Amino acid sequence: MKNPRLLLAVLSVVVLPFPLWAAGGHYPVDDADIAEPGQVLVETWLTRVNSNNSEFAVLPAVSFGGALGLTAGVYRLREDGESFTRLEPEAKYLLPWSHPDGLTSAISLAAGFEDGRLEDWLLNLPVSYALDDAISVHANVGWLRLRDRDAGNLDRLFTGVAGEWAVNEAIAVIGQLYREGAEEEPEAQLGFRFAGGGAFEHVDLAIGRVLRGDDRDWFVTVGVSLTF
Repeated sequence: MKNPRLLLAVLSVVVLPFPLWAAGGHYPVDDADIAEPGQVLVETWLTRVNSNNSEFAVLPAVSFGGALGLTAGVYRLREDGESFTRLEPEAKYLLPWSHPDGLTSAISLAAGFEDGRLEDWLLNLPVSYALDDAISVHANVGWLRLRDRDAGNLDRLFTGVAGEWAVNEAIAVIGQLYREGAEEEPEAQLGFRFAGGGAFEHVDLAIGRVLRGDDRDWFVTVGVSLTF
């Protein structure tokens, strides 16, 4: 499937009938990959909806033994004019049958803390498959538990799908479709990733939108990834 338009069309047909996941971060659909052993990968981005709603994130990540990756996410969010900080540690383990040039899969567990309180946790199974040297697809399925102070615990099954097309060695196109539970509206992102040099792993420029409902907000993201 070397035609990127055909790939995006197939993804749209496969995804839209199912509930999809959005974790609120940049490119929410995860891939089955971790940082290279011996490296520290730092991802940072700024997402802006409007003057009252935005997100700034810094996520340093390391790996151990080539199979276990640990990430410490720090988010500064502004929602409806109010700002707060969110901490999100995550552990991801590559499953032993993964193959870097074919099908890879992992299992991850992330927890979200706000004001020192556990607000939610996410158990996720990302799967990635390289169709060829230029095109790869990713799928997520997992379970999200939200702690609602009034309604108690809320459980949501989520899934997500993404496609990547490496136009050349310097530029890649990434498209994602996702939704957090059946009660939330689906969202999509389309962006460009530019390979960097030296410590700059890549630079991201992306635009996204809520696809249905009354508030079809657009959001724009600028991100940078560094390696040390």
